Amino acid sequence: MFYYYITFVPFILLIPFFSKIQIPADSWLNLFLYSLFFFLGNVCFFTVIFKTDASVFAPFFQLQAAFIAILAFLFLGERFSLANYLWVGLILVGAILVSLDEKMTFKTFFQKYIILIILWQLFHAVANLYAGFILKQMNFWNLGFWSTIVSTLIVLAAVPLLAKFKLKVSFHQLKPLFVVNFFSFIGAASLFAAFQTNLTISSTISLLTAPVVLLISIILSKFKPEFIEHQTGKVYLIRVIAVIITLFGAFKISLGG
Repeated sequence: MFYYYITFVPFILLIPFFSKIQIPADSWLNLFLYSLFFFLGNVCFFTVIFKTDASVFAPFFQLQAAFIAILAFLFLGERFSLANYLWVGLILVGAILVSLDEKMTFKTFFQKYIILIILWQLFHAVANLYAGFILKQMNFWNLGFWSTIVSTLIVLAAVPLLAKFKLKVSFHQLKPLFVVNFFSFIGAASLFAAFQTNLTISSTISLLTAPVVLLISIILSKFKPEFIEHQTGKVYLIRVIAVIITLFGAFKISLGG
């Protein structure tokens, strides 16, 4: 996670070629809170990714859409019909179903890693709420530039206190992170640009990755024996149904009910 943040920094040096960088006047607190909640979400994510199947946590992305819809309603004045509460509940049902394992018991929903997934989505939803506040005061390029700087400072201060790790790594080891962050940079800039129009709908559409992740997970589990994820056909069937349920709920939220 430390190197994930560090290898993202070079890409923000491209931003001045696209937009004039201005020093924020009244956005420092929101920038800090955005960066802090996004960092806390990433702590949960990087913990979970080593503990559970990709086909489990990917559909939970839609849970963030439900959180954002509620937060945007309360704090940004984005108004939707009361029917949205039904679709939020539907997303929660899908989240419960996708957490089922081969034992097919609902107790798995209350395991530690599921709680971390939910916290991850909640923290990132709150972060996106603050992004909505910030975009009322600056453009999306400046948001990306300054939030990266603040986030990096938080990581440099927090990570050494939280874990012992070796700072010496080779460039060969870091190359995959540069590739990941290249696409992350493009994705973040596109997402922030969309946020300027509507936070709830843009967030919902951006989270529709679950079907792709689930499909890749199923294929790799069958044809790549070394792949970490191996579940029965029954489990994958339940997860496919759960993905359909969560996507339908997220789609209805994006339409405003």
